[in-house]
Amino acid sequence: MRQVRGKKVVELSGEQFQAHRARYRRLLVDVGTGDGKHAYHLARTEPDALVVGLDAAKDNLRKVSGRTDAANLLFLWAAVEQLPAELRAIDELHVLMPWGSLLRGMLGEPPAVLAGLAARCTPGARFLITLNLHAWRPPVPEVGGHPEPTPDSAQADLAAGYARAGWAIERAWYLDEAGIAELATSWTRRLNSSRDRLAVLALAGTITGQQPADAGHTSEVANRAAAVYPETDSTNS
Repeated sequence: MRQVRGKKVVELSGEQFQAHRARYRRLLVDVGTGDGKHAYHLARTEPDALVVGLDAAKDNLRKVSGRTDAANLLFLWAAVEQLPAELRAIDELHVLMPWGSLLRGMLGEPPAVLAGLAARCTPGARFLITLNLHAWRPPVPEVGGHPEPTPDSAQADLAAGYARAGWAIERAWYLDEAGIAELATSWTRRLNSSRDRLAVLALAGTITGQQPADAGHTSEVANRAAAVYPETDSTNS
């Protein structure tokens, strides 16, 4: 495992990782963590969890990893297609504002990305995904033929592909600016600097690890993310 510590990349053995993991009750992974601000926020607010920020670009991780004072936070340099073997039994998974190949993967192309992530999670693990809808305005190549998702279409269309990969989308909603700010990600500043209005769709639910009998059905149970991240009227985009 390649751990980023400021400007250094050090090898973290499986034994070292497991020893560190054993100190905490839960494992929370932020995939495509970017500059790591969201992972840092999670580590500060979830002291009983080991938080791992994962990104394919090590330079993104240098600033926060070099100054973090959170003992329960690790930054790993790895792509979602090549997850470290030791990264398993994940209790909560976050993927915020995916871009490039990660965005394509979170839209189910190829299906192996969703299936591979689900295989690393414990059954019943929670997930939170946020999609930057400006990727469809105009469409970037990574969205392919997928139309811009809405709360309704996510539950009707995306949910089926997710279910086949072992993910159950239980809720889809638009985040307002306050909700985006709660994510503690640099995307808020970046989007505010170039656009008048933010448009972010949140998806939350459970990793089931297997396809349900009725792949089109999603439950109405409340989830932790719903209590933390405010939503806006689903009729607005």
